[in-house]
Amino acid sequence: MALLKIGLITLFSIFFLTSCFDYEDVEFKGVQNFGLEGRLGGNITVRIDLNVNNPNSYNIKIKKSSLDVFVNGSKVGKTKMKNNIVLKKNQQDVYPLYLTFSEKELKSSALASIGSLLTGRMKVRIKGNIKAKVYGIGKKFPIDVEEPVNLGSLF
Repeated sequence: MALLKIGLITLFSIFFLTSCFDYEDVEFKGVQNFGLEGRLGGNITVRIDLNVNNPNSYNIKIKKSSLDVFVNGSKVGKTKMKNNIVLKKNQQDVYPLYLTFSEKELKSSALASIGSLLTGRMKVRIKGNIKAKVYGIGKKFPIDVEEPVNLGSLF
């Protein structure tokens, strides 16, 4: 009987807390900047400035997530976010996202594309799900960003 009471109290608490917790989707408004930040130990760090609107009345914590990387449409591998981000409540703002790539994989993908060699540019696409938490409740947001990158900045 005591176990039933604990279960009912837990279920009621979860229902009560989630019903008070209105959530509106975070809006991805685009990329404002895409640039190379540096190299270290065979890796390249890229900074992407994301314009994001958080219409909710609470901050949302974006956790380090793994994302897929594509160069000129071909999958290169995975990247991991280097930083956590806190989306400010009731605000549209620009947030820096730092990603680390394998320099070797990125260069070999760029050089394998004849179009990149002729134009001196390549298209880098980052795609996947970003993990977020609010009051201990997790949610995933899709991200799909593609930007041109100058090859000269890699070598």
